[in-house]
Amino acid sequence: MKSKDLPKTSKLLGLQPRIDENGLIRCDGRLEYAEFLSFDARYPIILPRKNWVTKLIVKRYHELGKHVSGTNQTFSALSSRFWIISGREEIREYEHECYTCRKKKAKVAEQVMAPLPEIRFKTPLHAFARTAVDFGGPFITVQGRGKRRQKRYLCLFTCLASRAVHLEVAFGLDTDSFLNAFYRMVNRRGLPKEMISDNGTNFVGANRELKELVALLDKDKIHNSISNQGIKWHFNPPLAPHFGGIHETMIKSAKRAIYAILGNADINDEELLTAFTGAEALINSRPLTYQSADPKDDTPLTPNHFLHGQLGGHFAPETVDNTDFNPRKRWRRIQELIRHFWKRWIREWLPGLNKRDKWTKTKRDMKTDDIVLVMNPNAPRGHWPLGRIIEVFPGKDGHVRVAKVSLEQTVLIRPITKLCPLDIETSENDSDK
Repeated sequence: MKSKDLPKTSKLLGLQPRIDENGLIRCDGRLEYAEFLSFDARYPIILPRKNWVTKLIVKRYHELGKHVSGTNQTFSALSSRFWIISGREEIREYEHECYTCRKKKAKVAEQVMAPLPEIRFKTPLHAFARTAVDFGGPFITVQGRGKRRQKRYLCLFTCLASRAVHLEVAFGLDTDSFLNAFYRMVNRRGLPKEMISDNGTNFVGANRELKELVALLDKDKIHNSISNQGIKWHFNPPLAPHFGGIHETMIKSAKRAIYAILGNADINDEELLTAFTGAEALINSRPLTYQSADPKDDTPLTPNHFLHGQLGGHFAPETVDNTDFNPRKRWRRIQELIRHFWKRWIREWLPGLNKRDKWTKTKRDMKTDDIVLVMNPNAPRGHWPLGRIIEVFPGKDGHVRVAKVSLEQTVLIRPITKLCPLDIETSENDSDK
């Protein structure tokens, strides 16, 4: 074979390649006298990049590492016999193509934060006209000497407009306990027009029973009476707590306030109910708008302003004028105060909701027939089931945040934050509007 000099820009120049008796190109480097090394380690076989033989060898050593060894570990294992041109890049390229590694390293899908739903701005604007509900707890109560302790739960109702809260004690997580707590709230706060909740079985059961109750009522009475028109119930997708951030954050605040009141003391049901009302008053007196140090500025709005025209003990005037007390004038005065508070709410608090705190970049939307991993909190990451998207549910802005996934014989509805796409790119620069 006729030998030729290598170009000065060749990557083989520093390896001093030579052809052995088997026709293999080996590296004739500086380890000739390292006799404690094997022959293959001193004179490794040189392999080109982007070659099928090279890819199969990399695949073999990558699988010997059980898909958990890093790039450097695989490279060092290969170096005992082979010298691959740009070896680390070749290994990284295969790691990106490896199906098992893609399953283990798959990231959940994301999408730009959705605009606030229309239900947050619907009229009429009065407290608890549109309400979100959620459960928290449990809280352990003592029932008496020699009796077993019982679990009690926090049932939180929060107004979607004024962010006021109403706390009730639920004696269980079943539908009957929730309905009892719901009716106690309705009797004091009024019947809401729309409700939002998670997809819990107690809420689904409550919605079904309320619909059956409305179906039994006289249609003429329903038409003539606003309070008996029924409730429109909206359910968030399963396993999607970020869809209910408006009540999840209130649950966090309520539990913090309740634990601050109770501490580690043993309590009975009566004391727990008292703690709930104290926490409710505390949360409803929190400022919604900016609290300025300038005495000329208006007092910051609180949820209490929309409930009964007061802020933490600063009550509305007891009389309208110097004349004798008139309930009708007093009622009109309160209505004027409430309208004033709603105007301030629209002008001062509402614009602050315009900013997106996270999920600020538009990503590629999932589509039908995309292959995804479905997150399962009860299984390790490498054993999450593989599914195929059979239907997507675009929002009003056109972006997909909920999808229906087929898993063999099961069909699930999941938010995209619980799905790890395998066949689509999820890089930050990927945008498909």
